[in-house]
This record gives sequence, C-alpha cells and structure tokens, in this order.
Amino acid sequence: MSFELPGPGVVLGIASLVLKENATIDHALDVVHAAVDAGVLAIDTARAYATVDDDAAGERIAQAAREQSPGIPIITKAGHFRLGRKAWDSDASAERVRADALRSREVLGAPPSLLLLHRADRVDDLDAPVRELAALRDEGVVEAIGLSNATIEQLDQARAINELDAVENRFALGIDRATEYRYCVDAGIPFLAYAPFGGPKADPLATHVPRVAALARARGVSVHRAALAAMLDAMPGAWPVIGSTRVESVLDSIAAADLEVDDDLRRAFADDLRSRGVGL
Repeated sequence: MSFELPGPGVVLGIASLVLKENATIDHALDVVHAAVDAGVLAIDTARAYATVDDDAAGERIAQAAREQSPGIPIITKAGHFRLGRKAWDSDASAERVRADALRSREVLGAPPSLLLLHRADRVDDLDAPVRELAALRDEGVVEAIGLSNATIEQLDQARAINELDAVENRFALGIDRATEYRYCVDAGIPFLAYAPFGGPKADPLATHVPRVAALARARGVSVHRAALAAMLDAMPGAWPVIGSTRVESVLDSIAAADLEVDDDLRRAFADDLRSRGVGL
C-alpha cells in the first residue's frame, strides 16, 4: 500500500512538543488539536518521542489527532528509542523493528499510515531492517514503509531490497542541499522534509532566506509562511514537517498552503537558495 498525502501542505512533527524542556502533554494536545482543525495534512511522531515515564507519549498525542480526525495520516518511526532523561539509543535489528511496529499499532489503535526506520544513518547494513519493514507492510501491521535520515547510497541499497513508500530527511531552507529530494522526485517517492526552518539551534530563518524575508515584511506576512509557500511551489513531491510548539506558529505555517506565490516570491526564494550554494 503506497503512502499519499492529500495535496500540498504541511505536516506537524511533534518531537519538540514531547522532548522540549518543560513540555507538557496538555500543551501538546492543544497544539495538535488546533493544527488538525486548521487542516494539517498529517502528524509525524516516533517511538523515540517518549518521556521518561511513558515510552509511547508521542504516539499517544498522535492518536489524539486520529480520534479528532479519523482519516488523518500518522507517520511514526522505529529503531530509535529513549533510555533515560537525556539518553537515546538505536537498534535496527529485525526484532526491534517488529517490536516497535507492533507497539505503535497497539498505541495508535490501527496500523500506522507510514513506518520509517528512524536512524538509517546509523545502520551499516539495511538488508534485515528493510526486509522486516516490507514484511510488516505485507502483513498489514503498517500501511507503508520508508527510511529517515538516509543517504543516496542507502536509498539505492534499500530499494534494491524492496520498494520504499516514502523518505523523511532533514531539509533546512538555505542550509541543506536538495540531493535526496531530487533523488526521490526522480524515483517517484514522496519526500518529507523535516526542520525546514533549521531546527531549534539554527540561526533565524530570515538570515537564510533574506530576500524572502524582505518580501514577506513588505507584504505583511511572516517569513516562515512565505518561505513555506515558496517551498511548496518550488518543490512538488515534498512536504515540510514543521516542529513549532506554539499554536500561533503552527497555524501560521499551515496557512502557507493558501498563500499565493507569484513570480517575485519564486525569484526571491530561488535567489536565496542559490546564493547559499544550495539551489534546487
């Protein structure tokens, strides 16, 4: 079963809603419910998005979105997990991938829409985990499978073993090259682009896309909304996965799908990326 999202738009990643200092489940639920009401396309979670006391905190939050909107796709990830307050580990064995998938299905109450191997970058040999992912898809434990944090070489290796339904890699605007995105477009694989604003430790987005920022100011919209709109326009087959933790920021990003993109914004976006050596 392939993985599809209903048109261009934004996916909400909930890592920071669980893992950020002083995060609370109540606040996370407020953000998720507001995002679903505003038309977010999917929820992105992982087995690793856990609290010290609850190994499935992130997936329980995602399940709340599914209860609110039964058809909303839930993306989760296997093979990476929390050990303690500030400790995580990875295990891409077939046994761990299967155990994670079964736990995800249990918590979500239904098969995850997409199960990704979370830290492909930490795996030397993808044969066993990819075969296990494919078996889980064939058995109906999950609906679709893919890799996260994968190199081009790993994508080639995985696709030689079995079909991938999606890929999720970091694509920070003005920072990361679009190599994996272009690979996925050529292969017809949906590309989920997490951390489009650079992540919590990055410099402000306006410093990465200054031309877009100037245009956004002149038009009275946020640089985040303008940049996401330009990204959706310039990168068909890519879906940004935002990690905002404030309701207002999440709603602003979701609104990017409805922002008109004209030639001036297209040009500003292309020039910003090209000037930083990361043009599409």
